Amino acid sequence: MNKRLWIVFVVLILIVLGTLIVWKKNDTDNIDISNFDAQKLLTINDVGDDNIPDHYIGNKDSKVIAIEYGDFACAHCAQMASTFSKIVSDYQDRILFIYRHFSLNYPNSIVSQSAAEAAFLLGGEEAYWQMHELLFKDDSTWTGGKAVPNDQRKELLGGFAKEVGLDVDKFLKTVENYRSNGILDKTNRDKTLGKKVKVNGTPTWFINGKKVDKNDMTDAGIRKAIDEALETTDKKTS
Repeated sequence: MNKRLWIVFVVLILIVLGTLIVWKKNDTDNIDISNFDAQKLLTINDVGDDNIPDHYIGNKDSKVIAIEYGDFACAHCAQMASTFSKIVSDYQDRILFIYRHFSLNYPNSIVSQSAAEAAFLLGGEEAYWQMHELLFKDDSTWTGGKAVPNDQRKELLGGFAKEVGLDVDKFLKTVENYRSNGILDKTNRDKTLGKKVKVNGTPTWFINGKKVDKNDMTDAGIRKAIDEALETTDKKTS
């Protein structure tokens, strides 16, 4: 092999190795979740100070835990968002609600999830849930089949950030840097936890570890599952 061909061969090998490293880093199946209980709230104590914990609403000490896996770019999730809000409002004193990302790899999945997490990094848990509501309310933007153009995306997300009370420039920069600031680690961890408990679509709900059947994924169906879990725990403690 002459010198020129040898150089080309080495360059190709380096490109392949680099691609494999990036693929391995971004592959959710390679995240170590062995120490995590997918059916419990993951706090800073569980994930570490440098990582983003679970987002939750409600009674942290409740014996009944409801977990939703969703994607802001999923049309069905957006349709269910108002149901989620009503259920949270009615049960939040008695139930712990946790929301986790499960990207379906739609064109706008990553940017919308990153926007929610960027709100958390800059404004905390309250800002996260405010952004969560805004993203689902503006569902027609994110659930389309095409990626939102960059300028339009910045204008929309900048408006959301302003509504939540965040510094717009910092917010947009945080969304842009999702790979390096812990956001991608969080969304990948959520999806890996979802895979661990056999999530294969969104929205998917679990009530105390029991998956709500897709045919019962309605306001009445979810309420029934919660009421049954509350009844069961009440009997155990009485």
